[in-house]
Amino acid sequence: MAKSKQKEENDRILYLLAYVFTIISGAIIYLFFSNGNKQLKLHSEQAIILGIIIVVEAVLFLVPYIAGVIGLLIWLYGLYVGFEAYIGNDVKIPYITDFVRSNGT
Repeated sequence: MAKSKQKEENDRILYLLAYVFTIISGAIIYLFFSNGNKQLKLHSEQAIILGIIIVVEAVLFLVPYIAGVIGLLIWLYGLYVGFEAYIGNDVKIPYITDFVRSNGT
């Protein structure tokens, strides 16, 4: 019983950590920790996609300050989603959650 509770706590921490450094932490968690855990795989894939959106948005935006603010807001939203997953709530990221689930997760 205690081991199951500990594993659940570890998974919830990994949900949150996936969103901290988006692409990097999402990829590490996806590659090394998500085997057989659909929820962890979902969050790591969503974090990677959010990170890609931040990078693309920063490259394509012509006004650097606005790009920085938008990128920061997207990153903060990812942290919010990670925190909600950590406390046990299921938060859907518009378009991204549906995209990830439609591709097998």
